[in-house]
Amino acid sequence: MKKNIGILLKLFIAIFLLGYILLTHDISKIISHLLNIPLLLWGFVFLLMVVQVIISVVVFMLFMPNQTFLSLLYVRLVSFAYGFILPGQLATEGVRAYLLGKDEKSFGQSSAAVALNKIITVIVLLFLGTVGLIFAGSLGYILIYVFVIAGIVLTLMLFSLASLFFYNRINRLLLFLSQRVAGFGKFFNVLAQMAEHWHGYTRNIGLMVKVFLFVLLFQLSVAIIGVILSYGVGAEASFLEWLWINSVLTFVLILPISLGGIGIREGSLIGLLGQIGVEPEQALAVSFGFLALTIIQALAGIGMEIGLMINKKEGGH
Repeated sequence: MKKNIGILLKLFIAIFLLGYILLTHDISKIISHLLNIPLLLWGFVFLLMVVQVIISVVVFMLFMPNQTFLSLLYVRLVSFAYGFILPGQLATEGVRAYLLGKDEKSFGQSSAAVALNKIITVIVLLFLGTVGLIFAGSLGYILIYVFVIAGIVLTLMLFSLASLFFYNRINRLLLFLSQRVAGFGKFFNVLAQMAEHWHGYTRNIGLMVKVFLFVLLFQLSVAIIGVILSYGVGAEASFLEWLWINSVLTFVLILPISLGGIGIREGSLIGLLGQIGVEPEQALAVSFGFLALTIIQALAGIGMEIGLMINKKEGGH
């Protein structure tokens, strides 16, 4: 019941924010900007979205080579669909770990893969955001210092369990807690399995380099989509500017405030793109372009889930 109330509250926030934004801006201009984007540019954007999905699947194939491409594609799209309904990007990661983890041991592995992917994504975003802020930023040097410090801290945290010194002590602590804390044995066992896989992954330098490169390509493609959509609506936003805009926007969307980031994305892009002289209606058109890509992926995930349910039902007969 409380969970449903939370979802309804965040749905209300999303509708309220989006409604307020639309009422205070020229809707006809927003629609006009969207209609002015050539079909060729939409084609490039759609192609980049497909590339992003493939990259996401390949990253998890590196972490979990026992999984097939199709099974990981299913997990990617279905978790994206649930993440669109549930508040915050972390909900997507939680659903992904759940779908990948079929038992206690594999759940520990999937949780480690999901957590590492998220941390590496944040590190890459901090790096790209720093580059963008240095060469094309307009938010001041304080944010650059914050990004650099946060990136260093997260990198140290990422590779901390690669050290046998830290791993052995954390593993002993988790095993001790699993035996002593009543009712939480399974929970601490999963954490121990997660630590074991985290340790193995981070000691594999080749794996880490490949994951970092694929995540980097993914985020660069997001910035390219931003440039294409901006150009399509007649706004001037360079690739370097989109590096830091994408980083800041992604961090804002992590907050579980509204469903699918609706309202938050639009308001944030009005402010961020406004820093470089983009009109609010142009920024909203760009935001709705990104929202359209999100909806397409969510619908694909819902379609795959419904198709699987129908196949299971028919198989039961």
